[in-house]
Amino acid sequence: MPRKILVVDNNPVILKLMENFLTKEGHQVRTAIDGIVALETLKEFPAEIIFVDLIMPKISGEKLCMILRSMPEMSDVALVVLSAVAVEQQLDFVSFGADACIAKGPFKEVEQHIHHVFAKIDSGELKQLSSRIIGTENVFKRIITSELLSSKRHFEVTLNTMAEGFVELTSTGLIVYVNPVAVAFAGVSEAKMLTKDFLDFFGGQQYAELAECLAHLEDTPVFIGDDSPFILNGRYLAMTLAPVVEHDQRAVIVLIRDITERKKAEQEMALYQDHLEELVEQRSAELIIRNRELQEEIVERQSLSKVKEVLEIELMQRHKMEALGVMATGIAHDFNNILAAMLGYAEVIRFSHKDDQQTLGYLKNITQAGDRGKDLIGLIKTFSRPADYPFTPVYLNKIIDDTLMLLHPTVPVNIEIQKVFAENTPPVIADPVQIQQVLLNLCANAIQAMRCDGGVLTLMVHRSIPSLDGEGMESAPACHYVELSVADTGVGIPAENMERIFDPYFTTRAGGDGTGLGLSVVHGIVMRHNGKIVVVSEPGQGTKFTVYLPVKFSSPGPTDGTTDGKQLTPWQTLTAGRVQ
Repeated sequence: MPRKILVVDNNPVILKLMENFLTKEGHQVRTAIDGIVALETLKEFPAEIIFVDLIMPKISGEKLCMILRSMPEMSDVALVVLSAVAVEQQLDFVSFGADACIAKGPFKEVEQHIHHVFAKIDSGELKQLSSRIIGTENVFKRIITSELLSSKRHFEVTLNTMAEGFVELTSTGLIVYVNPVAVAFAGVSEAKMLTKDFLDFFGGQQYAELAECLAHLEDTPVFIGDDSPFILNGRYLAMTLAPVVEHDQRAVIVLIRDITERKKAEQEMALYQDHLEELVEQRSAELIIRNRELQEEIVERQSLSKVKEVLEIELMQRHKMEALGVMATGIAHDFNNILAAMLGYAEVIRFSHKDDQQTLGYLKNITQAGDRGKDLIGLIKTFSRPADYPFTPVYLNKIIDDTLMLLHPTVPVNIEIQKVFAENTPPVIADPVQIQQVLLNLCANAIQAMRCDGGVLTLMVHRSIPSLDGEGMESAPACHYVELSVADTGVGIPAENMERIFDPYFTTRAGGDGTGLGLSVVHGIVMRHNGKIVVVSEPGQGTKFTVYLPVKFSSPGPTDGTTDGKQLTPWQTLTAGRVQ
């Protein structure tokens, strides 16, 4: 009885033998070299019997049978596996929808087995063939094929258990392989995903972006979606697209990572930051009102002495810092929690990659940066209450070098950095983390002042004995200090802003760029170190911040008659250039 038969095999010899044999038997025969061609052929050739090889490119015979069985119009089609690997493994062909399985051997014997299957089809007894593989008696196992199948099983286990979604595409974007994670992301069955266009799972701008990446994919992998993730079934996804070229055939491997939890955490953090900004604005309004009240009180007491005026200004500053401290303590606590989570996950990665020295090296850097972050968070608490800090002998030259390494990636190319270090500069007694914070803030302000037109950032360190007659030095004792200067050739500070630059929240940056806390932190740290800060600036001529930090001597110096091996007397009041 003539039938319409489709033969699917990537071996052209087998295709020709099958076509000649079946045609002589009076059947209508079509052939296909892989699963994708077979599915296209079936659209205009309604086959009644389909012979399928197991090992084929793009889509395996097993996957092709699963796809065909998922199609209602193929429910009555007879699926017969014709494969040489049927001898090499325990093949459960019924599980993926096949009706019979014939082992490839001498073709004359294969013809007899096909006649046997046709007889069963004609008698309606095809389902009674059970799961026995036909024709294994005279075919022997091949060791190399068994090894390849074992390797294939290991590969499939790896893909099926990995945390990322794995998708293989043809050069035209059709899906030919998916692992269970990718199936879960898509929310449809594997059979419905195979041979479908990968782009159809995305829409709008995401469709266009992914199509652009696939169209221009070259020889190196492309990472997309980390900043603007792809959204699929409520999940945020990032992808790695990797080209594969073999025997002039091009394919694309897509690794899909679920970054939903990370994106949700980022969104929550953004909302939290907005909330903090609102709190800061509210508190700032309260501080403005309080400041106005204090200014009115100062006007009423203008008859008091200069000492009393200085004390009132200090009291006003104290109230500001105390009010800010209430909020700063809460911020520092929450940031510590976030940092603790980051360091905790770093430790988890350390244990899971304990044999990977390169990864351990990266984790060490992450841990060191995290520890430095915890120290820097402590600076925020300087607004809340005095605390004991681990003051040790510190060489400012080393602190400057470390700070410039941190700043280097952010410095525009039009800004030149110069260092002027005097020889034999003694150490100061200080907290190195806080001194680095002073440098970071002063250098950041200098870079901002020169960002548009460029310029020169100069950092100088040398030993100094401030003059009692110098500008801003009327309260300085004649003793030894280390002088740290940060100078720029930028736009300078207008005279009307000089008296406010150390106020919390005062900033001249537009568009919310900057919190106005940087110089407040600098001022608090310098005062806590019994130091002095002097500012000299002219609009259009640049700005120079000079920080004086006292030196601890083991014996009096040759020009110092006031030291006796103890810590030098600190300055008691702040006079910074024209800043009181």
